[in-house]
Amino acid sequence: MKFYIVKKDSRLAAIPAQESILNEYKERGFEFVEVIAACDESDALSRTTPSVTGSKKWLIYPTALVILSLIAIIFAIN
Repeated sequence: MKFYIVKKDSRLAAIPAQESILNEYKERGFEFVEVIAACDESDALSRTTPSVTGSKKWLIYPTALVILSLIAIIFAIN
């Protein structure tokens, strides 16, 4: 059976692959992520890709801090 994976904020949901159900979820603010073939809803959620389940935006700030620190060290040495 096919399921649509939909997302709202950090919450994921697996719904049967029917356009009418998808439209109802979109009206509630969910956005479509992907289509998964699975046995049931919990199986569909477990098959989602890691990029869907976790955001890597938290890496931006530490990386920027490290780069700025290196630039400051280079200017301090010279």
